[in-house]
Amino acid sequence: MKITIIGWYGTETIGDRAILAGLFSFFAKVYDDFEINLGSLYPFFSERTTNEDFSFYKELTKKDFKIEIFNSKDSKELIHVIKQSDVVAMGGGPLMDISELFMVEYAFKKARKLGKKTALLGCGVGPLFHKKYRKSVLEIVQHSDIVILRDSKSKENLQEIYKEFNRYFDESAVNISYDPAVECVLQFNKENTPTQQDYIAINLREFPIEYNKQNDSKNINEELKRFIKNVALKYTDKDIRLIPMHYFHIGNDDRVFLNSIAMDLKCENIKVQNPNLTLKETIEVYQNAYFNIGMRFHSIVLQTIASAKNYILDYTEPKKGKIYGFLKDIDKDRFYESRYISLQEGEISTEILQNESEQFELNVDEIDKHLKIYLEKLEEMKR
Repeated sequence: MKITIIGWYGTETIGDRAILAGLFSFFAKVYDDFEINLGSLYPFFSERTTNEDFSFYKELTKKDFKIEIFNSKDSKELIHVIKQSDVVAMGGGPLMDISELFMVEYAFKKARKLGKKTALLGCGVGPLFHKKYRKSVLEIVQHSDIVILRDSKSKENLQEIYKEFNRYFDESAVNISYDPAVECVLQFNKENTPTQQDYIAINLREFPIEYNKQNDSKNINEELKRFIKNVALKYTDKDIRLIPMHYFHIGNDDRVFLNSIAMDLKCENIKVQNPNLTLKETIEVYQNAYFNIGMRFHSIVLQTIASAKNYILDYTEPKKGKIYGFLKDIDKDRFYESRYISLQEGEISTEILQNESEQFELNVDEIDKHLKIYLEKLEEMKR
């Protein structure tokens, strides 16, 4: 099976790398052999990250397979790769307000014209503040043979778009599961036993203005800095490890913001992870932490599945964004209700740091059941 994956690769975060690893795990369960063409906005960066993670891919899949990187911004390269493919897929990530969304729309329409199968695999829907991008999302979905969204909230958001453009919404054609990164960490857990260590792992990002119409990111960033100071003062006996989820300047390298916090605060127990960690190394850091705090979406996914001793700083749209959507689907008993702060609405306080040793109870059988839709739909692609 020759599979072309496009999306936001080339500016990939550790989370995007976890998505990719999860998709490879699914492919390995369904297809005897598969080859990957990975479309990248900046191919040199994807060459580096896939090389760093390739041994981990083989651990997860128990297979050796080929990954070729191509420039997805080059229409000639994109068409050439689509012609060679059996399936063209958007491999996770959000369908959101960025101009590269039109590249995905173009690729799906071209693939359909050439008789190729198309799939949205574990994507989110939103934020979408501009009509032209909502229209593009509609076009992408209507040119998809398989649609698997990463949470039920994304399906609700998609339904609103169909309603806006007076299109019929076929609920049965839009499937819901978890983000493919969940599969990656579940497989990691099967092979790796945690050994708790005496540090607190925290991921923060500079607050992104595009997620907030009020544009008060400066105040939120200052509040985050005070929050880290209070964590460091509350846990003086532990290292406070600030862990990036993004190591590339396009998309805002987390280390810039994390180092500015550390330099301003000058607390001896605050340590920034400056050398690059691989995907596997990042999961290990979260798995073995005394507890975790996450802000980027995939830091929360990785911390929840690898450790289940974590607290959440939600920067996305209140009660609409991807973090809320993930928790709504996975946390039926509301364990995280007292471990959650909406950065746009709530007070950013260390008061939530209570009962640190308590763990979220992962229902692995239920999660596996929810992930099976990927296997079922990928099986259909063989026909």
